[in-house]
Amino acid sequence: MNFSKIAEDKIKEAIKKNDLDNLPGMGKPLELRDDFPGMSEEWKMAYRVLKNSGYTPEDLKKEIFRIEELLESSTDEEEKKRLQAKLGKKRMEMERILEKRGTTSSSRFESYADKIYNKLK
Repeated sequence: MNFSKIAEDKIKEAIKKNDLDNLPGMGKPLELRDDFPGMSEEWKMAYRVLKNSGYTPEDLKKEIFRIEELLESSTDEEEKKRLQAKLGKKRMEMERILEKRGTTSSSRFESYADKIYNKLK
């Protein structure tokens, strides 16, 4: 079965029915910049999927920072335990992403990052 022929027929049918008129971004140039220079094509695709679904490593960093702030201001012990567990999961998630990128953080960097963070508080 030739899937490209089926796809082409469906597109032609949609054009005839005017289903493709007034699509978001119609008539605007495509954005072709490389968001992840130096990364393999497979990883670029994976990060594009995450980005298009609204989730990026930068979002994860922001989420970790928010959880840390909530943890600092929390007075309820149950809430602190829940936040600690969530923070641990998010940090492991971030570590996996960094490992896959080949940019894992060392304990020396973490120590330095903590010092910077404390100065900015």
